[in-house]
This record gives sequence, C-alpha cells and structure tokens, in this order.
Amino acid sequence: MTNDLVSLALEALRRKDFAAARKAMREFADEHPLEFQHYLILGLSELALQDYFSARDVFEEASQVFPHQAQVWFNLGVALENTGALDEAAASYEKSLTIHSEQADACGNLSNIYRKRGRFHDAEMMAHRAFELGAPKAQALNLLGLALACQGKFEAAESTYRQALTHDPNCAQALANLASLSVDKLDFSSAWPLFESARKINDAPEIRLVEGLSRLLAGDAAQGWPLQEARLEISGALRMRPTCPMWKGESLHGKRLLVLAEQGFGDVIQFCRYGRLLSEIGAELIWVVPRPLVRFLAANLSGRVQGEDEPLPDAELWLPIMSLPLATGKLDFSDAPAAPYLRAPEAPLLPRKGGNSVRHIGLVWTASPTHQRDHERSISLNALAALWGIKGSRYYAPFVNPRIDEQLRSQPIIRLDKVISDFADTAALLWQLDGLVAVDTAAAHLAGALGVRTWLLLPYCPDWRWGTLGTTTPWYPSVTLYRQKAAGDWDDVIEGLTQDIAAYCAQALPL
Repeated sequence: MTNDLVSLALEALRRKDFAAARKAMREFADEHPLEFQHYLILGLSELALQDYFSARDVFEEASQVFPHQAQVWFNLGVALENTGALDEAAASYEKSLTIHSEQADACGNLSNIYRKRGRFHDAEMMAHRAFELGAPKAQALNLLGLALACQGKFEAAESTYRQALTHDPNCAQALANLASLSVDKLDFSSAWPLFESARKINDAPEIRLVEGLSRLLAGDAAQGWPLQEARLEISGALRMRPTCPMWKGESLHGKRLLVLAEQGFGDVIQFCRYGRLLSEIGAELIWVVPRPLVRFLAANLSGRVQGEDEPLPDAELWLPIMSLPLATGKLDFSDAPAAPYLRAPEAPLLPRKGGNSVRHIGLVWTASPTHQRDHERSISLNALAALWGIKGSRYYAPFVNPRIDEQLRSQPIIRLDKVISDFADTAALLWQLDGLVAVDTAAAHLAGALGVRTWLLLPYCPDWRWGTLGTTTPWYPSVTLYRQKAAGDWDDVIEGLTQDIAAYCAQALPL
C-alpha cells in the first residue's frame, strides 16, 4: 500500500492531476516519514494548485531534513515569493544557488525580486546571468530590460526589449513593456498599438492592468477603470477574499456589504469617499482596513470599521475598495465625491514653536521603500535645503519611518513620530499645520482628504491619479501639483516650490 500511494501520486503528477497527487501523498505522509522525492511530489502539487502557504510549509520542512538539496530551496523560494515574502524568497533562491550555481530559473526569479526591492543593478546582473545560463532568451532579455528601465536607461531598455522580440516575436510581455516605456515618456500614441499587439498574443491580466492604469493616467477613465479590474485575477492582489459573492450592481438595500482595503494606505484614504454613495442606496457597510487606519476611519465613515487582522464577519456581498468608481458609475475623476470628506481629531497637539509669526509646514520627502517606483518618487532631503532659508517658515516631519533618525541628523526639522501611533494622530497633526509639502505618499492623500493646503511633488511620469497636465487635481482642491519637466530632474520643481512657499510665508509675517 505504501508504494501504491507513492506510485499513484507520481502517476497523477505526470498527468497533471495535482489534486489527486496531493491527496495520495498526504495519505502517505500520515503514516510514514517523507524522503526527498516524497517532499518534492507533495510540494510541487501544492505549487501547481496555487496553495502557496501549504507549499511553503512542505518545503520549509524539507529544507530542515535535506538542507543540501538545491531543488528544495528553489521551490521554497517559489512558494515564498507567491505569498509575498519577497526577502525570504530571495534568501531561499540565493541558498539554492550556493548549492548549485547554474540555475537559470533561480537567477531569473532573483532578478525579479531584486528589481521589486529597488536593487536594480543586482537585478540587471542576475538577468545577464540567467541569459548566460540558458534561460529562454526572450524571457531573460525581458527581465534585463525591466532592470535597465528602472535605472533610467530607457534607450538600452528599449533596445533590449526589441532584441527579445527578435528571439520571440510573440513575447507579449516584451511588447507590453515597450508600451510601458512609451507611457514613461508620456507618449501614449505609441503605447496603445503596442498594448493591443501584446493583448492579441496573450490577454493576460497583468498586461490588461498595466494598460488600464496607463489609460487612467492619460485621462481615459471609460477604458481605464474596466481594464484595471484585471488586478482581481492576479494571485495575491487582494490580501483576503470573502466567501460571499462580489457585488455586481444588484440592489444593496438592507444588505451587508464588505468593502475591502487593497494596495496602500493612500488608496484606502482616497477611495473611502465613495462609501457615502453606497450608504445612500441602503447598504450596511463594513470596512475592512489595515489596523493603522481603523481608529481614524471609524470616526469618519458610515458603517462599521474593522482591522484586516480580525476575522471577516458574515455578509451578503463584498467589493474591493478600488472597484468603487466603476461599481458606482462615477468614472470621471471629477464625478468623485468632493473633498474634504474626512475630519481630524483634536489631539495630539502640534508643538507650534514660533507662534503666529511663522508658517508651520509639514514635510514628507520619502515614500515607502517597498514601492516598486519609490526611486522615482522620493527626494533627497538635502535637495530641499533651499526651504530652510525661507523667512517665516518652520518644518515638521509628520510621519513615522525607520530611517528618520539618520535622515534628520543636523536638519532644521521637528520630528513628530514620537506622538504618532496611527493615522488618527497623523490627521490631527496635519490639520494643525499651515500646509504640507509631500511626495506622492499616503500623507498627501490624508492632507487632501482633510482639506489641508498641500504642495505635491511629482515625477515626470506620475502615478495614474494625478494625470499628466496642470497644477490642480479634481481629487483634492487643496492640493497643488508640481511636475518634473524631465525624468529624474527635481531642480525646476524645487525652485517653483521654494518660490511659492516663500510667497505664502511672507503673507503670514507681521507688517
């Protein structure tokens, strides 16, 4: 019977009946210790069934029993990567390569992770290594192009993508990445045919999502919102999925609707405004959001607000928060419920040094280091030094960041992280400021939602929600946009900002 179960599992694996292979191996594991082959059959079945947490557990156990097997560490890396544990996945791939250095797949996967972690040069080197070790040429060159593009080497990236297409003219991802390069240059007329060609070859959700976000950036909300729904087809895009049906437009009167947070804090702050529309048509709302937002949003939103760390309650329907514009039919940005739409608590109090003779201005110069495009959004604090010389200005850092000690050394900025425990505290502090200077972060959304004057600094190709033209945004009337004239060049942005801050501060000084 023992050998029968293993033989059954192997045969099922060969015919790609992964559920049967897993069932046989689990039955075997209930009665017997597992050898290397047994772990491999069971773990590969779990991976094929996209049960990544179970696969992680299998290969983690295998790594303790068979620590010198490169396959174990590689497959553990695959499982970890698909659960979102990128740093742990990278360590596992690296371990696999120390055992067996000539693994093209491990090099390619590491290139992907290094790029997502902002290690662009390492990503470039690992893509070269994958190519040299015999990875499919178009695939390896596509990875190389991505790493080059992240370093601003756009001409080299374009050449690399085109080289990938000479090896495989049907490489949809290379075509889509060429389209994204055109979007980075705000050349939408070149991007759309490339997206169309890519989707004719492979209408993958990843490609539809990137095109959707590009359409939104270009102001094409009618096509952009439906296309960005493709994110829901991507594994791991949502942090949780309820068992009840997703809302498809049926009557909500008297029904309990779960609204699930997704993506970053700023996205939740921006899109929670649509909740009022759902309440008006009779929905009983339950908001499921990251813990740092719970106290603040509970004081502001209709319905119940709970943390993502709590069990999901029973409900008739659910909807991810970024689907609200499409679900409510408010496709145009200007149709969104108007700001301000959130209120700040009264405490904690801002330490307003200098009295009324100065403007008290918040400053957020760094975004999330885990964001794939953080290198384009964040600014060196030294680049903003011209602000320190503006008469009548005083600056505060109204955010929590593990790097703040090092960054604020010898800088004339009052840190507020010691009094911030969540977004309710941040909101209270922002409301007491005379304004906020920020790169594209959750703090900018929070200030805009409160109606606080905000000067927002944007890269040449900004996030989709800010569009490509103008100094104002329909999302937040209190926000002024400052745009780079060339990719990576903050000089004109900071010069214009400095002039405007100086003029604003002069108005506050006594005559």
